[in-house]
Amino acid sequence: MKRWIYSGFALLVSACNPPSQAPLVTDANGQTAIQINTSGLTCYESTCLEITRGSVRAIGHKRARIPKGIDVSNGTVTPDEFKRMRQSAMLAGGPGSGNR
Repeated sequence: MKRWIYSGFALLVSACNPPSQAPLVTDANGQTAIQINTSGLTCYESTCLEITRGSVRAIGHKRARIPKGIDVSNGTVTPDEFKRMRQSAMLAGGPGSGNR
């Protein structure tokens, strides 16, 4: 019986590990940039976004357009741009929110 309890506890602890943070790189201007994961989630400061060339989505929310002035074509964004995309994604609404 104790083995099942320990197994359940181990499963719970392993499921609670936070996602790994996206790699930080230095761009041509010497600024810190976040490298975008094009085949999954890009995580930075405990926030994960699914970023494509034209849209961004937060987990549990609908897709939103990339805000104007943010270029993701080079595969990187600045931390400020990531925060703007997060805000846009969170405002998109979630399932059942009434936004279509």
